[in-house]
Amino acid sequence: MGTAFRRRRDGTLTATLHAGELELLRNLVSQLLELLADGEPSAPTDPLEQVLDLASGEPPSDPVLRRLFPDAYGDERAAEDFRRYTERGLRDGKRRSALVVLDGLERAGPGRRDEDRTVTVQLHDADAWMRALTDLRLALGTRLGVEQDVEPEFSDDPDDPRRYVLGVYEWLGWLQDTLVHAATG
Repeated sequence: MGTAFRRRRDGTLTATLHAGELELLRNLVSQLLELLADGEPSAPTDPLEQVLDLASGEPPSDPVLRRLFPDAYGDERAAEDFRRYTERGLRDGKRRSALVVLDGLERAGPGRRDEDRTVTVQLHDADAWMRALTDLRLALGTRLGVEQDVEPEFSDDPDDPRRYVLGVYEWLGWLQDTLVHAATG
């Protein structure tokens, strides 16, 4: 397992990841980007709304996208209006954050051991990293059926495929926590 994020004297944040962890994170971020692109909201039928590049206002059908873009209001009409005016911008923001992480992973330098890579995050990119890690955890948690404020339980069965994914979910939480502490400490 890699090391926690730490703040260096020059203000950058660094963590050492095993090459497999780096590749896992790269893969997860790439999948998130694909999901954001595949679930792009449909264009509205109104010509003015098309010119303004508004979303249709329809909630996404994918449960992960519904979790990443929840209704802002309990009232259906208000939620639809909010989604119409904000979803494209929110999606673009999530994509930008994910791309910042991918760029940081691509720039990872050699670690102390051959199989390690040192990831360096500029302090001004820390928020993007935190947002992307949050989105990854929300996506995995949704797929796993993790409920808010309820700790996921690990299976004792070594053949349970959820066990590995829950481990990844927990690892992302640890990585995010160390990043938050390094960035704010």
